[in-house]
Amino acid sequence: MKYLILSVLAALLLISCGSDKTPAAKADASMAKPESHAQTDGEKMIYFTCPMESHKHIHSTEPGSCSECNMALIPAVITSEDEHEFYGCPMEIHSHVRQAAPGRCAECNMELKPMRLKRSA
Repeated sequence: MKYLILSVLAALLLISCGSDKTPAAKADASMAKPESHAQTDGEKMIYFTCPMESHKHIHSTEPGSCSECNMALIPAVITSEDEHEFYGCPMEIHSHVRQAAPGRCAECNMELKPMRLKRSA
């Protein structure tokens, strides 16, 4: 019976020590991960998207190219009311939710934010 208990305790110890990250290490790793919501010039970058209106459903957390037309993806940013081009959902997966007036996302009910596509100068 002693050996069974010791074996179970040893197994639990190995399992807990064997995980590659402790909860604290996981939290540190998630904080160290490059954040897609980077702040630049008072604007908050949310995701990258295709500049073509018909491809607004294409989105990524990384720069790249559109899978439909191969154009370079550009940042979509939350901006001021004065600078906005549209009101959009701040969730990357709802990059296609865009409208001219403030409101709520039809898919997640989040408040739409003033946004614009940050094109190169």
